[in-house]
Amino acid sequence: MLSKMKVIFICNMERLKMRFVSKVLAPSCLFAVVVSGLCLALPTAGAQEPSTPAEQSPDADTGTDTDTDSDSDTDADADAGTDTGADTGTDTGTDTGADTDGPEIVLPPGEVAPEEPEAGSYRVEIDPLRGMQQGRMRREQKTTIGGYGELHLNMVKPEDESFSSRLDLHRFVLFFAHRFNDRFQFYSEVELEHAFVAESGGVAIPGSFQIEQAFIDWRLLKDTSEALYLRAGVILVPMGVINQWHEPPIFNGVERPQVDRVIIPTTWREGGVGIWGQPKEEVRYEFYVMGGLDANGFSGSSGLRGGRLKVTQAVLNGPAFVGRLEWEPILGMVLGVSPYFGLAGPRELAGVNVKVGGISGDWRVLRKGFESRALIAYFHVSDTDALRVIPPDETLPTSTVGSNLFGAYGELGYNVLYYVDTEMALVPFVRVDYYDTTFQESDPNFNLPAFVVPTIGLTYRPIPQVVFKFDYQYERPSTGAIANRWNVGMGYMF
Repeated sequence: MLSKMKVIFICNMERLKMRFVSKVLAPSCLFAVVVSGLCLALPTAGAQEPSTPAEQSPDADTGTDTDTDSDSDTDADADAGTDTGADTGTDTGTDTGADTDGPEIVLPPGEVAPEEPEAGSYRVEIDPLRGMQQGRMRREQKTTIGGYGELHLNMVKPEDESFSSRLDLHRFVLFFAHRFNDRFQFYSEVELEHAFVAESGGVAIPGSFQIEQAFIDWRLLKDTSEALYLRAGVILVPMGVINQWHEPPIFNGVERPQVDRVIIPTTWREGGVGIWGQPKEEVRYEFYVMGGLDANGFSGSSGLRGGRLKVTQAVLNGPAFVGRLEWEPILGMVLGVSPYFGLAGPRELAGVNVKVGGISGDWRVLRKGFESRALIAYFHVSDTDALRVIPPDETLPTSTVGSNLFGAYGELGYNVLYYVDTEMALVPFVRVDYYDTTFQESDPNFNLPAFVVPTIGLTYRPIPQVVFKFDYQYERPSTGAIANRWNVGMGYMF
């Protein structure tokens, strides 16, 4: 009798097991395969896109994927081919990796979560969209040293002119930071440009030695919240992309984009005070009161660039207010917007108080091997008619700046080694810059050329902190001579 009941029980269990497999387990596996295929089809961050420590470990086998990012395959598929999410009680202890009967989902190397570094190995602390600043600040050491630099070979052949070339150690930057305690920290960057600063026979040799950043951060909230900091010191104006994140390995092209050099005058920093924070993982904000610009330095060819005061015993014409809001809706995509308003004097012209207002918007994407950027920037300068009048006893006007400055660029690249199991990256890219320092002028007699600059190039990163670059630029003004440019460079950051 007992034997018969045992047989019946076993048969019933087999039926239940078959029903479970056919109605629950099989559809779940099919669903997992479909979702994994969709995730692979969608853009996502890859192996060459280092993640934070929390993103480098696969979820525990609890049957629940805690990653809310729909494109993250590193967590959901860490147990390739195992059914840890479908069975919650029937096969306890059997679906943790030993079951190999189900469909095996083999992920490309770029999608597999990287292993934890061995003891004593160097841990890369790089945000591929924002460089190394925050990673340096989070290290265990109280005092941290870092830096970046770049060497350029620039070759140019203007139309109907001779070929010329120049080799330049463009930047050598050292970074020093110190964490006083859990609430106060200091950050600084000291920059030497063009390798040498000296004077020979009364003639200045090109080069500069300057403080690029030097500020104190004070976390105003208790515990470990990063929602509200006070920042004071020499601060980078948070407009655009390159002005804040300009370490050579994190952008394509030997030279910085033209829009980021002429319309947004990179590197632009002033003394100021303000607040910043990251109340949520995907949201970051900044707002500062800073020293304004000086309209005496504005020009039609270089825009606002000559008006930067750089905290060099600056005679202030008035304050400036600048903010930035960043949103990262999905991993590897950042959208940003930055408004600016400030007073720019100049004191030499009685009754003239030039105002400068501007806004920039940007997009950065690093997903599935694709690298994409776009930026648009606009500035309005008031009282330009008064600036263009030649003062008494002078031969030149105060400034030849346009009343409206506009620029935009778009860039697209692809890492051809994305699906190779390597940390190297090889990125062919194309970018198109457009900028105009006299955009929609009211005076038809004052109209300087607008520029379109297509760039094609190749970026090679043997490791994330080192880069070798090559590009070709076809600089085409609306009027004037076309120029062909070839650029070769190397850079590093640590």
